[in-house]
Amino acid sequence: MPLDPTNYMTLSAMITPAFFLTANGSLIISTSNRMARIIDRTRVLNDLSDRLDRGVTDLDYPAERYEQARDLLVSQLWRSDRIRYALTMLYVSFSSFVGASLATAVDIVLENKWIALPTSLAVAGVCVMLAACVNMVREALEALRSNRREIAYSEGLRARRRADREAQAADQTTAAPG
Repeated sequence: MPLDPTNYMTLSAMITPAFFLTANGSLIISTSNRMARIIDRTRVLNDLSDRLDRGVTDLDYPAERYEQARDLLVSQLWRSDRIRYALTMLYVSFSSFVGASLATAVDIVLENKWIALPTSLAVAGVCVMLAACVNMVREALEALRSNRREIAYSEGLRARRRADREAQAADQTTAAPG
């Protein structure tokens, strides 16, 4: 039984948005995972800053640690906004690709009376997906900047502790009876 050319064209035309749907779905999954990590990190930093603020910790330099945690929370807030925007755009893009696929089928049934609609929806979906990716890149860059700040802060703490130990040792040496 031969395949009707109209049905074949319909299926072929509907497959193109499906490729975009697959790529978009992968981006949604990875962006959702990134969002979950931001949420987890924010909860840890909130807990740490709360304990430091209440003095319920045995960590050294609590005032400085509190300021560091608050600074990192500001960064987390900025990152969470980027991820929220990206995820929203990815879902809008996903909807555009689904709409393009459906509009293609309807357009073929209506004998190409809506030819601009599927193309417009697909182009809109790609544009919104691009904007989402830009936000994801911005978020990733901020994550790396934040990570560098944390590493620099930790190295600063280690250097300060070393200097404090050396000062204590020098004090004990000069205070010891000779």
